[in-house]
Amino acid sequence: MFRNHRRSTRATVTVLAAAALLAVPAFTASSSAAIDPGATPWLDTHRPVPARVEALLHAMTLPEKVGQMDQQLVSTLTDSDGTRCGNNGFNLPNPECMRKILIDANVGSILAGGTENPVDTTGKGGVGNTGYDWATEYNIIQQFAIKNSRLHLPVVFGVDAVHGFGHPWQAPLFPQSIGMGATWDPALAQAGGKATADALRATGWNWNFAPVQDIARDNRWGRTYETWAEQPVLSAAMGAANIKGMQTPGKRGELNVSATVKHFAGYSQSVNGHDRVEALLPMNYLQTTILPSYAAGIDAGAGTVMVNSGSINGVPATSSHYLLTDVLRGQMHFQGVVISDYQDVTALQTAYHIAADLPGAIAAAVNAGVDMSMQVADPAGWQAAILQAVDTGKISRARIDQAVRRILTLKFQLGLFDQPCVADPAKPCVDANAANAAVTAGRDQTLKAARESITLLRNENNALPLPAGAKVVVTGPSADSMTNQLGGWSVSWQGVAGAGHACCMGPDNQIPPGTTVLGGIRAANPAAVYAPDQASAVAAAADTSAYVAVVGEKAYAEGLGDNPAPALAPDQQALISALEATGKPVIVVVVAGRPVGLGPAEKANAVLMAYQGSTETGTAVADVLFGKTNPAGKLPISWPSDAPAVGGDFAGTAPSPLGDQPKFFDQLPSTASGQGNAYNPQYPFGYGLSYTTFTHTNLAVTPKVARDGTATATFTVTNTGTRSGTDIVPVYVAQPVSPVVVPPQRLVGFARVTLDPGRSQVVRVSFPAAALAESAGDINASGPPTVVPGSYVLQLDKNGTTPYAVDMSAPFVIR
Repeated sequence: MFRNHRRSTRATVTVLAAAALLAVPAFTASSSAAIDPGATPWLDTHRPVPARVEALLHAMTLPEKVGQMDQQLVSTLTDSDGTRCGNNGFNLPNPECMRKILIDANVGSILAGGTENPVDTTGKGGVGNTGYDWATEYNIIQQFAIKNSRLHLPVVFGVDAVHGFGHPWQAPLFPQSIGMGATWDPALAQAGGKATADALRATGWNWNFAPVQDIARDNRWGRTYETWAEQPVLSAAMGAANIKGMQTPGKRGELNVSATVKHFAGYSQSVNGHDRVEALLPMNYLQTTILPSYAAGIDAGAGTVMVNSGSINGVPATSSHYLLTDVLRGQMHFQGVVISDYQDVTALQTAYHIAADLPGAIAAAVNAGVDMSMQVADPAGWQAAILQAVDTGKISRARIDQAVRRILTLKFQLGLFDQPCVADPAKPCVDANAANAAVTAGRDQTLKAARESITLLRNENNALPLPAGAKVVVTGPSADSMTNQLGGWSVSWQGVAGAGHACCMGPDNQIPPGTTVLGGIRAANPAAVYAPDQASAVAAAADTSAYVAVVGEKAYAEGLGDNPAPALAPDQQALISALEATGKPVIVVVVAGRPVGLGPAEKANAVLMAYQGSTETGTAVADVLFGKTNPAGKLPISWPSDAPAVGGDFAGTAPSPLGDQPKFFDQLPSTASGQGNAYNPQYPFGYGLSYTTFTHTNLAVTPKVARDGTATATFTVTNTGTRSGTDIVPVYVAQPVSPVVVPPQRLVGFARVTLDPGRSQVVRVSFPAAALAESAGDINASGPPTVVPGSYVLQLDKNGTTPYAVDMSAPFVIR
């Protein structure tokens, strides 16, 4: 669908410059039931998209063009006060507000922010926020825009659907992305993307602000769970697959969906772990480590890119010509739409103070490379300010045409101009009666993802699986909490009702259907007992075979999740200590958006990481606890140590107390000698246990590879245990001598192998030599990475808690 993103732009620029010199012809909108396609050549479906775009662009006035570059909150269209038209709830659309915003201000895009959910549109007293409600709101607004705009222009509707279509309260939700990363299963990420797209297209809200292609490098950051992994290769593979699934074309007559690569670039790299603050990024680190994950999403065909909200090296990303034009357009050859994040264009004036007024802020962003501003409010102010910037020469008309051409191209590719309501505005744009079924479909896929994600971190003396009929006591604050197991961006921005924040959670009557851990365990073992607090749990010790303590984090999103030392809360640690003191086996299930300090849970009989693992987390956890599922997840992120104190003098590998972040610095060679200076996680990247055992033998690799070539590793995986299982095998490369500092190992590929007991399989993993490219040079190096010729070593590690414990290795040469 978005297959032309990497083509040359030279011809486009020439056409743009010529078009800017042409007068706009007169055109009068018709409000009749049907639109005459002869007078509107851009509606001729037999024409190729570029020709339709040029015909429409030629017909547009300057105010109509700049309106396409403005995205407003949907709630401004649904304010019951037609004189105010502000952000006052996602009600039924108000015709007066729609006219002011969509017609008078020519706004081309609508956003449902994290807290905007529609009221009941059935008139039957429902709770609202169903697929039907989303589709009905879309139809009313879209029909109004098409019927009443001079050129019959459809609006593109955007929404954050980050782990499934998270707004409608009845929708099944996938694990958050860090949990999906633990599956190491790109095919599953692709299926998740398609399931999300099917729900979105059915409602009309077909511009998805996902996936996050930032890499997880600092556990303090509140958006860690929105990333796939800390390693670029894993993040790239999962994100690219998710985008391909999301942008799978719809059936004939259906809308297409666009993914958004975000947040370009380096958004996760803030200096202190806080969201949206300054990042100090060496350019060689940006080029070598940060950019590849975004590039994979762009190469997968993502239709749009969202800009990093923060600043990098003193320059707001929203105004960085280097990032948005030199790198994104010039180096990565992206040709889709670039959108700012929430109110970030205005922030160039109000927060960053790099512009004196709004026209100056808009000029800085647009000239840097922003095509559309997530402006949110005051569309009349946007119109006046951007027109002033054009009139004063701060923004050229050619640049406006370039941005609008990209936006219109996106709209045509999404099928917005080919909806039934375009040819006849009296017809619905989407079938609202089919939306509920589409939005609530796919629960089997979310369960599969939850099962694959669960990571077994500790299993002393084979405490798991539990025998059928075991007398289990289930306790802990997350045992029966759909809020905690879903996390943020679920029903509302800060999660389902009950997360305890000052605002921005879903209502009490919109708890998504699903299975909590308690529900899953009770379904698997009806004899299980629930203890709601520490006292009742300890009191049940005499009749208990094992405790299952479900602990972790509450739901949060963005800055509200920032934490200098993420750890189990003191009351949770006290609960685990009390359970361990009974002498009964204690199984700890962690439900969290990132690794957390475990405290006494480090010594529990077993520890499972369930992440914020979907609406079906409970069933998946129970399946692992009782052995129906053999856990296969492996950590996509390092799990920091949680030592009570720093180690002894010169004990570089001694465990560190919480807060030793970011851990990736510890992976780089250095002359450090302080306590805990080395890579010393509680559990390293790529670690995870199984109920069976595997061995790897016969490792070989292509002995000589060209710098632009591909190497292939082969090895044999054997299931040496007593039950079927899946082995995830990370493939690393070490570079004994490098002109710049590199980690001891770099991930270049991986394999998932499912085997019955006693069976073996020869596995092939191919990777481009470019996966080892480095931005070489001196301290000021900033160029694109290049592959350094020389000797390398392919490595498979032991599946243990000791980092870099090599199991097998094979040398090769890049020429």
